[in-house]
Amino acid sequence: MMNIKKLVAGIVLALTMAGTTFSQDITQVVRGKIVDEESQMPLPFTTIVILTLDPVMGTISDDNGFFRLDKVPVGRHNIQVSFMGYESKVIPELLISSGKEIVLEIGLIEKVEMMDEVVVKAYTQKDKPLNSMSTVSARSFSVEEAQRYAGGFDDPARLASSFAGVATGYLDDNAIIVRGNAPKGLLWRLEGIEIPNPNHFANMTTFGGGGVSALSSLMLANSDFFTGAFPAEYGNAMSGVFDIKLRTGNNEKHEHAVQIGALGLDLSSEGPFSKNGRASYLFNYRYSTFGLIKPVLPEEANIPVYQDLSFKINLPTAKSGIFSLWALAADDKIKFEADADTSEWSFTHDQEVGYATQRMGAIGLNHRYILGSKTYLNSTLALSGDYTEFVTDYLDFDLTPNASQYINNLNTKYTLTSTLNHKFSAKHTNRTGFIVNNLHYNNLLKYAPSIGDDLVTTADEDGSSNLIHLYSQSKFNLSSRFVLNLGMHGLYFDMNKEVVLEPRVGATYHLTNRQSISLAYGKHSRLEPQSLYFARVMEDSEVTYPNKTLSLSKAHHFVLAYDINLSPNVRLKVEPYFQYLYDIPVSPDSSYSAINMEADWFFTKKLVNSGTGTNYGIDLTLERFLKDGFYYLFTASLFESKYVGGDGIERSTRYNSNYVVNVLVGKEWTMGISKNKFLGVNARLNLLGGQRVYPLDRASSLTHGEVVYDYSRPFEDQKPNIVHLNASITYRINKKKHASIWSLQVLNLLGAEEHYGYSYNYRMDQLEEEKVVVVVPSLSYKIEF
Repeated sequence: MMNIKKLVAGIVLALTMAGTTFSQDITQVVRGKIVDEESQMPLPFTTIVILTLDPVMGTISDDNGFFRLDKVPVGRHNIQVSFMGYESKVIPELLISSGKEIVLEIGLIEKVEMMDEVVVKAYTQKDKPLNSMSTVSARSFSVEEAQRYAGGFDDPARLASSFAGVATGYLDDNAIIVRGNAPKGLLWRLEGIEIPNPNHFANMTTFGGGGVSALSSLMLANSDFFTGAFPAEYGNAMSGVFDIKLRTGNNEKHEHAVQIGALGLDLSSEGPFSKNGRASYLFNYRYSTFGLIKPVLPEEANIPVYQDLSFKINLPTAKSGIFSLWALAADDKIKFEADADTSEWSFTHDQEVGYATQRMGAIGLNHRYILGSKTYLNSTLALSGDYTEFVTDYLDFDLTPNASQYINNLNTKYTLTSTLNHKFSAKHTNRTGFIVNNLHYNNLLKYAPSIGDDLVTTADEDGSSNLIHLYSQSKFNLSSRFVLNLGMHGLYFDMNKEVVLEPRVGATYHLTNRQSISLAYGKHSRLEPQSLYFARVMEDSEVTYPNKTLSLSKAHHFVLAYDINLSPNVRLKVEPYFQYLYDIPVSPDSSYSAINMEADWFFTKKLVNSGTGTNYGIDLTLERFLKDGFYYLFTASLFESKYVGGDGIERSTRYNSNYVVNVLVGKEWTMGISKNKFLGVNARLNLLGGQRVYPLDRASSLTHGEVVYDYSRPFEDQKPNIVHLNASITYRINKKKHASIWSLQVLNLLGAEEHYGYSYNYRMDQLEEEKVVVVVPSLSYKIEF
């Protein structure tokens, strides 16, 4: 049978290659491996053809599924992969540059029915999630998109805010708000392991947010983003999942990149350890531009300094599988200084001094082992953690400091996970695994209720606990039209002795070769921030810890999806959804609910799990994938986000902004006699409703000489609607030995105001609205060689 496949592939290739000649001097190597998408077994004698060349260029994969195409002209190309008994796949508009070889791993899906089958063209699947068990509310994203989309800033979080149902808080914070849920509900995974928030200055203004991503785009492979009804392998997630992959370094050629821009100086390198082996390394180090220029700036300037390091070492063996060692580390520092001239003070924040130090890291050893022709075992042992020290004081007019807050928070986690994937047939694949997390925490949290008061300890905890996950999920290709995903996720948290069972189910039916309808349900749960569980509560003049027995917050997700391919490159998707949240921690007889948390480090209330919430709405995506140098993406979300607190009254949540609209458009031109230069212009218009806030009590504020909000009317006011225009221009020059990329990105090009509430001007004895115009330009230069 294999010889027949090899003969057919050779005939097809010979016909497509007839008369092939190329005159372009600047070329690159395109190579990689073809595998079965479900079993990850290599597919030998697969036909690989570049469709965009005239005449076409092609090759056949070897016995181990590897292929190589030399002297491929630079530019964008469509690559078609075909194998007998499998659905053909086309990788559209792949950018080939002279600076780096293109190394691909392409998975093909085995055909369920050989006759009368529904064929969904690969062009329409450009955003298809890498996780084959996903049904709805999921899409993949590429590094190239993060670099190309206006407003992306090479940041996965900001890129995700272009997708339907997703918004960010402010321009200076990349917190991800998914379908009205708080950012704290998002699960970050790196190489299959849950990691701490991977942002510089994480959780400073919003739990789940930060300033800029610590994940360099030079390190990332294509990854997945989920906004609801996640597959069964994902646990400890309520709002969304970022499942991020690191790419594997080039194992045949040493390649390097240097990038300098507003965000920092990046140094990246990859290559083989030896000429004859397949082991490789990849690393990137970045130091912030602010840190580089800090020595020439005034000492009182509040300059954030950060750095990050990431690497991946890939070690294939002949008989023992593939080992990989990977890591991510970030280090952040900022110091706040007050003007020594007290006559310049007008607001209490003018008197604030202090510093913040943060570190986060994750390191893991992964092992993938093929067990026969249909099974593989993927296991990882990892260590991750984060540390925050945040100290602020307020100065008197004689410059005497008054302690305001003290945060010292250290979390570490040891993780062991293993997944067994078995493909029973073309119609059934099962994935079963476990995750064991051993959590250690050491935190001390103090704050002063008012300026001049002594610090009050709200949490002082040094201990450990375990969070254990078990899951199993199956994909059933019942026919070429009907796909069913079934799964169960089990979770045990030993601090409160709670067991949670979470069923997951999803089904897709292809109405025609262009249309499909999908339905999915998932139960999901999530740990709340530690400040809630470890809160010191005074009861009968004694310190108690009643919140340690709180149950996990939970949610039911229901999603319906209709998907239609209007043309080979244009897709329309409509997703109505409903989420019911329950077991939410609330304060009895109070409007407080953990649903609305931002950065509540200091907490002293007794909570109960009687809160609920509902999120419902509709997401719309109209997308033309990049073709002939042009693309557009239109997303719109209309939604309601409500909650019921401990007082039993239903209200809008903090994140009930009601609508989010994004319009992205871009055009790319090929330039130069040798067609080696590329100019790209991209724009993004972002419209979203303002977040909900407590109303200002003006009379009380003027009476007390400080800002006072009316806490009896939670989230009755709303910030102004936001209109942001982002733009980017890129210019790429390909030379024989290197590629140069100039990029200019601008966030908030029109200078729209950001509203941050109110401050009391004690010099003028008046309230002033805090309006800030944040325009963020970033000019960068990158060379790949």
